[in-house]
Amino acid sequence: MTLIEDTPVSHLPRNEEWTPSELRRVVVRLAGGEVVQLGTAPNRQSALVLARTFIAELEEPQGEWPVVGDRMLRPDSIVSVDVLTNT
Repeated sequence: MTLIEDTPVSHLPRNEEWTPSELRRVVVRLAGGEVVQLGTAPNRQSALVLARTFIAELEEPQGEWPVVGDRMLRPDSIVSVDVLTNT
């Protein structure tokens, strides 16, 4: 499984209905306390879709560890997938 991380906001479709304050970060919290960014989204709904897609891939593994950025994460090391406001 491969996920794209850190999609630059400038490459997202321009939508006049949202403002930068609606941006969300989706992060993965690991058992050791480390936080790894999964990606960004223009609003909460899009961030939830990204988070749920990642969770679905964890729940039905294809025999590979999930790839986040340049790292392969051991599935049992993942504590949570969080949607955060981009502050």
